[in-house]
Amino acid sequence: MTARTADAAPLAGGWVNFDTTATGIHLVDAAVDGSRLMLRITERGDADPSQETPVPPVTPVTGATLPAVPLADDMDASEAVAFLAEGPLGSRQVILCGYLNRGLLTIDVHTVHAVDPRIPNVMYRAHFYRSEGAVLP
Repeated sequence: MTARTADAAPLAGGWVNFDTTATGIHLVDAAVDGSRLMLRITERGDADPSQETPVPPVTPVTGATLPAVPLADDMDASEAVAFLAEGPLGSRQVILCGYLNRGLLTIDVHTVHAVDPRIPNVMYRAHFYRSEGAVLP
């Protein structure tokens, strides 16, 4: 028996964080690659929290490209409405749980700093809109 995969096309595209002042994930470019969803992550602010800077840089920092597993909301559904991704992002290990809600993308970001145990693990939630037609800063 072959496992069915959900069509990741509804998640594909460019996504921009609503909070233009937040550090962390600023842009997500999601592309379909076979049955996988590939997430190219761009962060705003200091990608390495061990470096002390008085003001986070405003220049985006490209963090990583992570494979994501597309998820449907029902066993019989054919289209994905969510994803799960895990991997390195800068000096951190991250788990990303993303889901669509009324045309917007919400991502729960869970980070672990394996390199420096003095830095606490962090969880935050960010909300994104499609970049098509948006004026990017």
